[in-house]
Amino acid sequence: MKTFLLFTLAFFSFLPFKSVAQNGNSVTPTVMELKAYVSSLKLIEKNFPSSFSNAQNVEDLVYKLQSSVYFNSGNVKTFGEKPRNLYTDIISLNRISSASLINSDIEIVIIKINNSNDLNSNIDLSLFSDFHKLKYIYIVSSVNTTEQNIAKMFGNYDEQYGIFYKINLGE
Repeated sequence: MKTFLLFTLAFFSFLPFKSVAQNGNSVTPTVMELKAYVSSLKLIEKNFPSSFSNAQNVEDLVYKLQSSVYFNSGNVKTFGEKPRNLYTDIISLNRISSASLINSDIEIVIIKINNSNDLNSNIDLSLFSDFHKLKYIYIVSSVNTTEQNIAKMFGNYDEQYGIFYKINLGE
């Protein structure tokens, strides 16, 4: 019974809750801190083992060296073949659709928030509609913020994406 309750809690934590957000979405995304997100994936995988580990995949994408694309200030730099990671900042995000990116293998977009003004920006997830392997949006903030503030930033939310964040002060 305890396992069932834990699974149910973990399962529903990944479902977006219905509300009208300030960004006009009818659905506000669930946003979790990186470690909590990975822990919840591990809990689900413990109860429903499979040969593929989403938790391990997230950890590999975040912590291990990957072929990557960097898109900042309109400049594209690609390192390696078949990049899995896309690094950008909130300011460059709206130019992403006009950039010549190799996006066919991108699994994670890492978006840097550099200052408190960036928290007022919108992240339109429809910008990533051509990223067919994209699974995760990872926000790295240089300023203190909350899950709720990050969730308010998203427009055109698509439930296929896992959204998580980390606060890196002083980097």
